[in-house]
Amino acid sequence: MKALLSHAESVLTVSLDGCLDHTAGSSCQQLIDEIAPIRVSRVVLDLSRVPRIDSVGLGMLHLVRDTVTGIGARMTLRGAPPTVLRLLELTGSDQVFDLE
Repeated sequence: MKALLSHAESVLTVSLDGCLDHTAGSSCQQLIDEIAPIRVSRVVLDLSRVPRIDSVGLGMLHLVRDTVTGIGARMTLRGAPPTVLRLLELTGSDQVFDLE
């Protein structure tokens, strides 16, 4: 998984590219390390290029959310494909995350 960060005003957009699964663990930790020092009011995770997510990837989204809320920001998931939305719905995570 690759992550591209772009910062405009008080919004940090993180565009993810690749599967969000057990193979993305080190990439996720690196992303958390990059996000933690940035002070914004909102973080948007663009999932439009994430074809697949598993339970480990879902856990990573929760870790990123914990980091984001820890810096006083809110997190939004944007552009999730149907397969990703389905997992979010099945696990009740669609009630936890703001979705666009």
